[in-house]
Amino acid sequence: MNEDFIRQLGYANLDTRLKRISDKMIHSLRSMYKTLDIDVEPSWYLVLLLVNEYPNSSVMEIATRLQFTHQSIDTMTNKMVASGYLIKVKDTVDKRKTIFNLTEKARNNLPLFTKIWEIGKEVIFELLNQDTIIMEHLDGLESNLKESSFGDRIKEKLNA
Repeated sequence: MNEDFIRQLGYANLDTRLKRISDKMIHSLRSMYKTLDIDVEPSWYLVLLLVNEYPNSSVMEIATRLQFTHQSIDTMTNKMVASGYLIKVKDTVDKRKTIFNLTEKARNNLPLFTKIWEIGKEVIFELLNQDTIIMEHLDGLESNLKESSFGDRIKEKLNA
């Protein structure tokens, strides 16, 4: 049985298809990092790039720039601190605010990470058959979801 039920359902399962693709890519990256003996998670590159570009970033600033939840960034940065990639200190003015900077380990590994990420961009371009129109569609989708969430849109139609 070689049927792909999710694919057969078409665009109605866009969220599931995107999640499945994301899961495959993340699993593949974890395996690659393990093979290369690099102790990072695939999602960490965003935080590493951001904190490198914007030193002294807070959890809220990182979450806002990446448009992730505060909780997910808090969890991720705690793991990165534990793995020695981020330094975490309390803000001197607002003690509730946690500030992050790259450690020496992170700075030393940044050239290798950057090389991996640049090659990753090339590979994604190849996987997309050199056609990035999907990015415009994703931009439109994200913009529409900012206006009104998926769930809110369904409830609105249910109540109509």
